[in-house]
Amino acid sequence: MLTDDELFAEISSRRAKGETFNQPLGELVERWRAPSATVVRRVQGAFMRGSPDDADEVFQDAVGKFLSRGLDQFRGVSEQVPGKAASPKTFFLRIVKHCAIDRYRRQREDLAQGPRDGEDEAAEPAHEVARSVSAAGAKASAGEAREEYWIAYRRLLEEHPNEAAAWDLYHHQDMDDHHEVARLLGITVVNSYKRVSRAQAYLKLYLLEVRGQEEQQ
Repeated sequence: MLTDDELFAEISSRRAKGETFNQPLGELVERWRAPSATVVRRVQGAFMRGSPDDADEVFQDAVGKFLSRGLDQFRGVSEQVPGKAASPKTFFLRIVKHCAIDRYRRQREDLAQGPRDGEDEAAEPAHEVARSVSAAGAKASAGEAREEYWIAYRRLLEEHPNEAAAWDLYHHQDMDDHHEVARLLGITVVNSYKRVSRAQAYLKLYLLEVRGQEEQQ
């Protein structure tokens, strides 16, 4: 079976010759469907909206953008690690991430605008009000948790930069692939596992310390 890079090279070759490339392109993006769903779920968690059914729609949107613009824009160079090669999978998942962000950002803006001129805003039932209050509290808690996380992550960057770099690629850049992390950082796959594992342990410790300091204030 061809690797992702080999399939992408075949697609590029067929495009250059003016030949059809639907079959290898379909095979390539289908390999990325499951990782794409993971990316969408993370964006949903950040925006606190969306449903499982959204993943397929965002995936199709990303495929369309990959076909219309991404095939020309991909240069095979990492934006996060200068001098390192980038994979088409990482590039595609970045498109998925931006598609999901745009989708939920538009939804949030539509809700913020409220009813349009001439539209009556229906009275909200009591149970809906209670649900809204509960959701607002959850958002506030989530916001505090995110702030605590970034405090801990900044400390990880300062004290353990190697672990922070692996954690950033694996989690923040939506790779979920230790082979890709290892390739970008120039380390072994085993070391990628170790660095991500150590980063997680450090972050847990730092978060406990942050929360302990807040409780003492």
